[in-house]
Amino acid sequence: MGNEHNTSLIDHVDHKNLSAALKKAQQEIQRLTERDRQHKQFQHELEKRTHELNERVKELHCLYVISAIIEKKGAALDEILQRTLDIIPDAWQYPDITTSRIILNDRVFTSRNFARTRWRQSQNIIVHGEVAGSLDVFYREKRPKADEGPFLKEERTLINVIAERMGQMVEVKFSEEALKESESQNRALLEAIPDLMFQIDSAGILLGLHVGSFSSLKNLADEFVGRSVFHISDKEKLLPRRLLDQAMAYVGQSISTGRPQVYEQHLSLGGEISDIEVRIVMSGPNKALGIVRDTTRRKKLEREILEISGREQRRIGRDLHDSLCQHLAGIGFMSKVLERKTTAQQPIRSEDVLEIVELIDQAITLTRGFARGLNPVRLEADGLMMALIELTSNVKKLFGVTCRFECDKPVLLGDNAVASHVYRIAQEALNNAIKHGKSDSITIALKQEGETCLLTIQDNGIGIGSIQSQGKGMGLSIMQYRASMIGAVLEIKTPDIGGTLIRCIFSNSAPDRRIQVLHDGGYL
Repeated sequence: MGNEHNTSLIDHVDHKNLSAALKKAQQEIQRLTERDRQHKQFQHELEKRTHELNERVKELHCLYVISAIIEKKGAALDEILQRTLDIIPDAWQYPDITTSRIILNDRVFTSRNFARTRWRQSQNIIVHGEVAGSLDVFYREKRPKADEGPFLKEERTLINVIAERMGQMVEVKFSEEALKESESQNRALLEAIPDLMFQIDSAGILLGLHVGSFSSLKNLADEFVGRSVFHISDKEKLLPRRLLDQAMAYVGQSISTGRPQVYEQHLSLGGEISDIEVRIVMSGPNKALGIVRDTTRRKKLEREILEISGREQRRIGRDLHDSLCQHLAGIGFMSKVLERKTTAQQPIRSEDVLEIVELIDQAITLTRGFARGLNPVRLEADGLMMALIELTSNVKKLFGVTCRFECDKPVLLGDNAVASHVYRIAQEALNNAIKHGKSDSITIALKQEGETCLLTIQDNGIGIGSIQSQGKGMGLSIMQYRASMIGAVLEIKTPDIGGTLIRCIFSNSAPDRRIQVLHDGGYL
């Protein structure tokens, strides 16, 4: 009995222990199951976070690359926009089916394999406060719904940032292009200015220099800037010290008074004697801008005009003395004879009176001739044509050359000043053709189309190049001066067939005072 009781007691104890162990095992299984669930949940969350982190890395990489593209020196706007579009798809969640597009004003840029679909994310591009276009991202295929259709909210932030950067970049590029265009225009304008221009401070330091048409200084311009003009004078020996002292005195006066200073100077520059006009104005605190204009040609032309005027006055004086004065003296003498006869109550013959009348008529004719020489173009509208006809006729008689005038249709000028200058141009051209060009055949032609008139003088002489190489050409300067007075275009060319062709293009309306003088296709 005792053994059975013990066995039963042992069995009871073993069953109780087994139940406790089983319960403990079940609890451990539940704990492990919970841990496994938590691990899987954590793993899922980790994968999600990793995916999101990878997406953010892609977005940051996209922004970094776009920044590098924008900041690349010298990159054109079109290149920046196209390379940006090629980068954008890789930053979105589904790069394989992502395409992008930028619309900027009237220009459209697209990424590779572009397709426009209904799955779109878009943001305006703002330039200078106004909508200038848009940045669009498309999915070519349907994808699960996310924060904004199939797109993530982070992608909305990204497209907003990219569009904003694009707008800022376009503003900068537009400003750079406008600045470059302005600089190009200013540079072209500066290169077109023949004057020498310099900026200098009160201590005599040269701050800037544009040599213009002063070709002897072109190779030295870069060396001068930043140096003292006195050092330049002492070392380079380009200008006497007294001239620089004079210039610096005017610079100081301009800076101290704020008023422009103008003076003229006759000097030797680069081995050539030149006349210059210097204008100095204040350009900032202790700074002045100087403009040096070569007036040699103008001074020479002024001297030529004075010389021609004096020569013409002497000619008129000789003509008056040799012809009209002789007639008037004869009239005076014969009138005195009539006076004495009248006083002595002697009979007066009709022949004596008739002779005086004939002398008076001759004097009137001579006076008219002088007047016509001083003002050969009549005030009537056809005065220029008549004057040119008479001019060609006189040239044939006086010089024995072939000279003809061609005018298919009447050219009637309402401005007598224009007609007079055109006549003098033709007269000077004939004079050059005969005296210097050695021509024996000359043709003057006049025609009009609309309000534009064309005068041509063509000869068969030695040509304009030969005349200039001989140091002749005062008449050319006079013709150019007269052309400028009426706003005409004067062309002086040597045709392939030889000789000289002069074309004067002028308006038959109110004269334009602009000067345009051409020589062999270039400006004189």
